[in-house]
Amino acid sequence: MTNEKIVKGQTVLVRGKRIFEIGPSKRIAVPQNARVIDGTGAYLMPGLADMHMHTRDDWNEWLSDWPVSPLHLYLVNGVTTIRCLNPHGDTFGYVLRWRDKINNGKLSGPTIYTSGPTIYGPVDNPKKIVLEQKAKGFDLIKLYSFLSKDEFHEAMITAKQAGMYTAGHIPFQVGLEGVLSEGMDEIAHIEELSFEFVDFDRNKGLTGREWMPYVIKTAYQQVKPYISLNMEELDEKFGGLVSSVATKVHDANAPVCTTLFLDEVIVEKLYEPEQFLSKPENRYLPRKYRAAFRQGREKHQMQFRGGEDFAPFKRTIDRILLKYLKEAEVLFVLGTDAGTGWMGLVPGFSIHDELRILTENGFTPYEAIKTGTVNAAIVVEEMNRNGDFGTIDIGKRADLILVEDNPLEDVANIKNILGVMASGIWYDKTMLQEFID
Repeated sequence: MTNEKIVKGQTVLVRGKRIFEIGPSKRIAVPQNARVIDGTGAYLMPGLADMHMHTRDDWNEWLSDWPVSPLHLYLVNGVTTIRCLNPHGDTFGYVLRWRDKINNGKLSGPTIYTSGPTIYGPVDNPKKIVLEQKAKGFDLIKLYSFLSKDEFHEAMITAKQAGMYTAGHIPFQVGLEGVLSEGMDEIAHIEELSFEFVDFDRNKGLTGREWMPYVIKTAYQQVKPYISLNMEELDEKFGGLVSSVATKVHDANAPVCTTLFLDEVIVEKLYEPEQFLSKPENRYLPRKYRAAFRQGREKHQMQFRGGEDFAPFKRTIDRILLKYLKEAEVLFVLGTDAGTGWMGLVPGFSIHDELRILTENGFTPYEAIKTGTVNAAIVVEEMNRNGDFGTIDIGKRADLILVEDNPLEDVANIKNILGVMASGIWYDKTMLQEFID
């Protein structure tokens, strides 16, 4: 992933967590007593990063409603780095403990970077929250849609003074221009930008969760005349506005996290529920979630009830945003929003659908893979952490996937995994299968 090419007949030597030598197999001397992994005829690529996911404190097997630990689901799918943008649970220190245990080789899982609990709004003292999260050792600050202008400003000022990276939603009272002018480092979803096309009163005087139904209802009323238009027609209608938004994001050097597969999942849940339930990977979703879905009590079933036709419209708008953001050369990082257990997204498996959607919408396989490797490392560096992954290079963390077929021909080939190395620990195909059996 240092450039778009296949380098044939190579040997990669790993000591501890790091790559220390690479070169032609005929030249590289394999040290005595080394463990040799035969990759003849296969393809070695960097491990993938899911840069927008969530952890839960009930992932522990003895407490969990999950059939398999999501930490293992990530490894099985070649995800060797995860970034949690809001840990869920009664206590939030668990994710820091997991992060440290994985770093110390005491827990099997991908390398973890994590925000503290999301700063939702309204909040009494944003400055105090930011400084507390820094003191506890969280890697970044996550900001949400319900913050007021003053709350957002105080959080941003404090984060910058404290040297903390910020990622999040675009608060309804602040808007895109306000977020970019305050210098928020990263936009957490492509879909956040779609609210820029909704004409609503940002000074309405609502607080907290009162904002969401108001904005959604207003958006639905305004787009209803266009809801049946196809992608070309919507592009013609909104393309100018979308292009303007993309230019603003590019000019601010703000990376954007993808999280596009969720749109597809929502449409499937609303229109083809049996097909959704029958997907093989969905057996790894929490049992309570699957029960709630069968009873019609799942999050998006309730959220879109009576306005189901808004879901495919939203999916199309988000893909138009993707197109214009790409044309504007905005930096994308790959993310899925998986991990909560309550949205129908399976950790690890969903990363492959996210890659597929990118290649279906104008990305070459190399460009798509780059969002989950090279670009992820760039963003981690911006977080003032060590972005020592994402390429197969001397000195980099040994996060690797061995696959049967060429990923630069088709990103679906990444699913045919022969083994995964996470921070120098090798998991062969048999071990990976045991994780999910």
